[in-house]
Amino acid sequence: MGLRAAFVSGDPGSASARVRVLEHLPGLAALGVTGELLALPRGRLARRRLFAGLAGRDVVVLGRRLLGEGDLVALRRAARALVLDLDDALWARPFRRGGDRRGQVRLADALRAVDVVIVGSAALRDELRGRHPRVRVLAPTTPPPPPRAEGGSPPGDRVRLVWTGSRATLPYLEALAPVLRALCAEAPVALEVVADAPPALPPGVPVTFTPWSPEAEEAALRRADIGLYPLTGDPWSRGKCGYKLRRYMAFGLPSVASRAGAGLEALEPPEAGLVADDEGEWLRALRTLVGDPALRRRMGVRARGLALTRDGHADRTRALAGILREAAAIGAAVGRDRGLHRPAAP
Repeated sequence: MGLRAAFVSGDPGSASARVRVLEHLPGLAALGVTGELLALPRGRLARRRLFAGLAGRDVVVLGRRLLGEGDLVALRRAARALVLDLDDALWARPFRRGGDRRGQVRLADALRAVDVVIVGSAALRDELRGRHPRVRVLAPTTPPPPPRAEGGSPPGDRVRLVWTGSRATLPYLEALAPVLRALCAEAPVALEVVADAPPALPPGVPVTFTPWSPEAEEAALRRADIGLYPLTGDPWSRGKCGYKLRRYMAFGLPSVASRAGAGLEALEPPEAGLVADDEGEWLRALRTLVGDPALRRRMGVRARGLALTRDGHADRTRALAGILREAAAIGAAVGRDRGLHRPAAP
């Protein structure tokens, strides 16, 4: 018998919904799991109507949202089985003074309510270990793109760095300004930024800003030579799941990444790229890749190989189907209407 799943998202058009739900739906259907992505409405009454309509689903997955207690209780009472999917440390929003106390409270409530937690990285799993009995890792992936053309930048051309992201994460790139300025002063380097807002970088760093779209991002990754994935050691960074980094890898790009945010986990350095934290490490790593085209090619081949094998999209879809079946079995065994008190570990 097939499984009926509902994926509820605050923003069905987001990259997270695309990567963690929409790109898996065809594969899930082939595995006997019928899934649908639903938008979480803004109004209280609209949310209650949505939750009531979920009662016929075998499992409900709440993606990238920590609900207030009233909404969470209503959803828990309607859902036969409830899963929380986290691809960021939502309770540790960056660049906020004093942290996010409301996020911490909502996380604690959610962990009491759900049957299974899906996280996007080992770091998030370790953060939640001991706080819920069933935390499952499902790292991000994407259907494999066609191979890149061989050769990278022609001789004499600038080496092309690329960074993709959003205005929320631009401060991480902007913190690299001293490194980029020093690198550009000594080597023919240019940077392309694909985002929803341009970066604030100093003169002396040649930057091309490209407004984000799926097509623009793909084109930028095809013409780039090196991917950049800078973060810091804050809780938000540690909770990042490395989707952008893994996407660089799928396109055959060697990358320099911070150790936090799945950098070590994804790159397996020095196989598919280099890791760096302080300015000195970043400058040395970028100098190494900029000055050695053969090394870039070798790392790029290894990066793509890792992305297509270890991070295989079909394998991730099968893993997601297994997690949904696990949650549905728990829900069927325990019953509904449990409020915010999750069952003990089996």
